[in-house]
Amino acid sequence: MGLDLSLQVTESGGRNKPDAPLVPERTYVTQVRLRRGWLGYREPETHEVLLDFTRRRRINLDEGARTYVDESMYSDVCFRHFELHNREHVRAVIAAGKGDTSDFEPVIMEHQLSVLDKARGRTLADAAAPRSTGLGGLLRSAFSGPKKSGDITVKSEAERTVYAAAEGRPLFAYSDDGTRVEPDLGRHFVQFLRYRYHGHPLILERLASAGHLPREIQYSAKEMRGWPRSTVTLRLQSANVVPDSGIPLDGYRRVVRGGPGLPDDATLERVTLGAAPDGTQVRQRRQLEAKESVDAGRMLESVLAYFELTLQTGEAVPGLGEAIQSIPDADVRRFREVMSRPPSDKASASAMAPALVELRAAAGRHAHVLKSFEAGARRALNEPQEARALLLDVLKANPFFTGAYKDLGDLFVADWDMGAAWRCWDAAKNIAPGHHLLNDVSAMEEMLAAEHPEYF
Repeated sequence: MGLDLSLQVTESGGRNKPDAPLVPERTYVTQVRLRRGWLGYREPETHEVLLDFTRRRRINLDEGARTYVDESMYSDVCFRHFELHNREHVRAVIAAGKGDTSDFEPVIMEHQLSVLDKARGRTLADAAAPRSTGLGGLLRSAFSGPKKSGDITVKSEAERTVYAAAEGRPLFAYSDDGTRVEPDLGRHFVQFLRYRYHGHPLILERLASAGHLPREIQYSAKEMRGWPRSTVTLRLQSANVVPDSGIPLDGYRRVVRGGPGLPDDATLERVTLGAAPDGTQVRQRRQLEAKESVDAGRMLESVLAYFELTLQTGEAVPGLGEAIQSIPDADVRRFREVMSRPPSDKASASAMAPALVELRAAAGRHAHVLKSFEAGARRALNEPQEARALLLDVLKANPFFTGAYKDLGDLFVADWDMGAAWRCWDAAKNIAPGHHLLNDVSAMEEMLAAEHPEYF
């Protein structure tokens, strides 16, 4: 069975600017659907969000247009994972300057991002835990040692369970009364909280194991001190048992939405949702292009046809390296020299970029392959906008150039735009899912799933 919930949500606290008046309190109703394998939530004047845990995808429904966007759930988790370390760096900088680090203390950051720094070994310290009895309790008391200063305190107060940081700053509270639910649905409710409102992982795990949906939940310190909406209260208005069901996508059409710095929507949709070019046909086309270039005496153009084959499909070309070494052509020799020194530092990148520009004329119809290499040099030179423009040029010439989507995604990661990064990588995976260039994307997804299994 499933559950349909109605929650009254009140957000309050904070200012848009230090000298501005308080942001007015905001109250709205959120509808939540809990099902086995997925959940959905809807707020006023917004479209419904569906989280598909089976496929690890986030789906945004546009009910008016009868379309939906289907994107990776990894992008959200990735941002939170690396932002935790980023904020720890900010805290260290502030501390070095003798500033106030209270808004950047690790437990607060874990609460606001809903990710746990496992190395800190944080625990929940129950202030009024029952006295341990028996031999087992005696041994636990003897060997557990004192609680660390970084622990989160837990206490009962006015028929509520209240959590606070060690220095007393409130974090989270929920009423002890509520609606009993099956464990799986209770955990799905906590997933909704985690994705929509965040919350410290240890607190959410305790709530997930409670076996009920509290009548009221209050977030404190949800945002940094003084920021708007730092206090959020959720009140359960209704909980109705309904038949379980699959994700409701009948009558909807999947679309892909890009954004600044990405190929246009039509190209992304074609590449991400359409059939990828047949690998055999791509190989035959590149071989024919290479032969035509050789016959016309355009040797560099011929060589780049084979590089494009590899960068699109992942297929290695046997003997290509030896062939390049033996071609007595000035442009090929220059290309070989340039590519022998990867842009691992500013000096080599500074030499590579202009050399590749000079070779464009000799590259002919495969000049965009040189641009894909030049983009790497521009990135090494800390010229991300130039690198992005080059990669977009590559994709205009060949919308199925897997390597360009991979590199474009990497640029978006550097900009902390994880959603755009995975849109690029989704396109690359559809073209050539087994491409070796995507191995580190798969490795990152595996790391995120291992470090933060509670999200999946």
